[in-house]
Parts: sequence; structure tokens; C-alpha cells
Amino acid sequence: MNGFSNVNGAARRIANAPAIGDPFGVFSRDIDRVLGSFLGRGSLRPASAQGDGDAADTTRILNPRIDVHESDDAIELSAELPGVEQDDVDVSVLEGVLTVKGEKKSTRESNEGARVVERSYGSFTRSFRLPENVDADNISATFKNGVLTLSLPKVAEQKPEPRKISVAGA
Repeated sequence: MNGFSNVNGAARRIANAPAIGDPFGVFSRDIDRVLGSFLGRGSLRPASAQGDGDAADTTRILNPRIDVHESDDAIELSAELPGVEQDDVDVSVLEGVLTVKGEKKSTRESNEGARVVERSYGSFTRSFRLPENVDADNISATFKNGVLTLSLPKVAEQKPEPRKISVAGA
């Protein structure tokens, strides 16, 4: 058996059976089964914690949570990036699209011997189309305590003023 089963046309990972007399393994498997059926997944643990698969199986998709607040003169984005180092974050603007990229690196070289691995590691990318009233040339970013804060100043609204045209005599 290859560790996958086909249920309703979708491949699902099957948890390895724990050794007899391993109450933690039995409990963990049962919790995974209950939560997995509720969440629509076969197991919450990556393959390496189950004892099979390769290192690529341990990478999960990261999707940082972002809050957006707006005032009269700016828009502020705050992204939670716990465990991500400042040097592993890249923020760029191109053609009206703001992109935040980064990577959360594992502190271990392998998960060998791991009983449970619930923390996510890997790369992430979030992109946002900027409103017309954002001054893309003056966006600033700060990173503190695992939170990336972007300040997007708005362009001062210019109200059209009438232009005086002189009238010349003929």
C-alpha cells in the first residue's frame, strides 16, 4: 500500500497505525481522524510525522492573515508573520500591484523522530491591487515582533480650480 486511499475520487493520506502500547499515538490518530473528517482532510499531520514521505511533503501552504485599516490620508496593512525573519520578507510594487513575499524556515534540518508536526513552513505570496488614490512611490514598511506593517499614503485629492483665461481685444 502506498499510504494513500481514494475516497470519493480524492486521494487521502492514511495515518500509520501506532505501536501497541503507545497511548499518545492512539490518541493522536483518533484526534486526527475526528478533526480530519470535520475539516475534510485525512490527517492533520504532515507525512514525515507519520513516518513516510519525503521532505517536500512537510511544506504546507502559508497564508498570512492581513488586517486593512483606512484613514483619510492613508491605508495601513498589518500582516501576521510569526516565525518569519525580517530578512526573509520581500515587499514590492509593480504596475499598481503590491506583493508581499516571504518564507518561514524550519529551525530543524529534518523532522526525523518527530511525533507531531503542526507548525507550517514554506513560502508565501500575497498580492493586492492598489486603489488609484494610493501614492505607490511613498509606501513604507516596518517589521516588529513578527508583524509586518505597511503604510500606503493616499495622494492628496486635487480639486480642479478654474483657470483664468485672459480675453484679448481684436
